[in-house]
Amino acid sequence: MRDRRVMVKAALMTLAAAFIVVGGAASALADELIVVKVPFAFIVGDRQMPAGDYMITEATNDSSVLWISSRDGGQAVCVLTIPADHDQTTRASLVFDKFENHYFLARMVPAAGTEREIVLTPARMEGELKVLAAD
Repeated sequence: MRDRRVMVKAALMTLAAAFIVVGGAASALADELIVVKVPFAFIVGDRQMPAGDYMITEATNDSSVLWISSRDGGQAVCVLTIPADHDQTTRASLVFDKFENHYFLARMVPAAGTEREIVLTPARMEGELKVLAAD
């Protein structure tokens, strides 16, 4: 019985420590946030996102993965990014590439911090359109 209590206590302490770490990471990631209204449908990876209000946050501590979600919570996607050249702007924004009458999210520019870019090539955009057409 004593061994069971020790194990339960150890598990609870580990769980409490995990909540503290996750809570700290969530507040740190919330600092890198873009809130924007996109007036047209767009594609991120192999996901079609409708026009609407979106929030972009870092999904990892190294900022290589971004979480893009609609304000109403109906749409969400993670995307892998790379650092982009800095444009010397202080205004947060999203940049899109147009390919075959479709808009692809290409770059995220936070008001402060590192700009992030999604590597897009014509072949990759064409492949993503084929995946969407198959759905």
